[in-house]
Amino acid sequence: MRLHRAVPVAAAAAALSLLPVTAQAAPAVEQDVPAGVSVAVEKKSDREIRSYWTKDRLRKAAANPAPMPRLKKAPTTTSQQDRVPLANPADVSAGSVQPVDSALVQPAAAAATEISVSQEVPYTTLPQYSMVGRLFYKEPDGSDHSCSAAVIVSNNRNTLWTAGHCVHLGDGSGDAGWNDMLEFIPGYRDGSGPYGSWTIKSKVANNEWMSSSDFEDSDYAAVVLNDHPTWGKLQDNVGAFGYTFTENLTDHAEIFAAGYPGEGYNRTDLHAQRMMYCYGNTVDAFSWNPLDDRMSMDCDMGRGASGGPMVEGKNSSDPRIVGAISHHMTDDAGNRTDDDLFSSEHDSKAANTMSAANAIS
Repeated sequence: MRLHRAVPVAAAAAALSLLPVTAQAAPAVEQDVPAGVSVAVEKKSDREIRSYWTKDRLRKAAANPAPMPRLKKAPTTTSQQDRVPLANPADVSAGSVQPVDSALVQPAAAAATEISVSQEVPYTTLPQYSMVGRLFYKEPDGSDHSCSAAVIVSNNRNTLWTAGHCVHLGDGSGDAGWNDMLEFIPGYRDGSGPYGSWTIKSKVANNEWMSSSDFEDSDYAAVVLNDHPTWGKLQDNVGAFGYTFTENLTDHAEIFAAGYPGEGYNRTDLHAQRMMYCYGNTVDAFSWNPLDDRMSMDCDMGRGASGGPMVEGKNSSDPRIVGAISHHMTDDAGNRTDDDLFSSEHDSKAANTMSAANAIS
């Protein structure tokens, strides 16, 4: 079988009511970038990005789903010596935060039940659901698409965690492969969101993803956002998931995986306009290969859910991201073979990615 990533779908045509904004110059990044990571600054201002996503462009994007790329085979011979270790292992985790001055009620913990046939999230304004949303972007060829993403706790209080293929083509094209004009709508539902939208300042990806589409270790990215012209920091408004990025840890219990799938395994009713979720355990996807620590869970979500978070402890006071929806398996004809859904290993290289994002103010 060959790998087939959960490619994002274009967003439905709809517009948010946005308050007038003032132009902002593209910010500079002044930081020491961790080894194995690249940072790119968005060239367009907050106002230019908001102006780009017109009703007509969103409508056309809805009719233009992301193309199915010709995927390269994921590496299977990565040496442990090739990995870039984190200098301080304590830096691989951080606790979650709730919205500042939030009047929202924390949802009650639900009984642990495996859900592999994804179900709709009915109330996207509730905490821990509003931390997930749609991420719109323009590819280098000028086509418009969208992914899923989640707010992750950060020093700048304006950072998302998503899939690497939502940020860069992963084709070895270097700086020419970055997606741009990114805009995030938390709690997105049927073309709108309860909190407005935030635009990109910078994006951070692992070099192994950028050079070779490394699904095993590197299909994740961080996106640092501009302050909203009225509401300020995204994390202050909707809260943020914590994270735990640990070497060689694949088995997690009671994982909440969420995103906006436009298709799914044996599904014809998914249209990428509603947040869907699965719930269950993750396991070592390829236990026979000690160099491949991808996580796998039973979940039927497909394209459009890419970049959605895999969250441990969703019903606790400290939910944490442990993975990001990346890909599934297909046969030689391109047909999905089962409901297994994969995340790249989130280890010291993921921690280096977050370290670079945390350094952007």
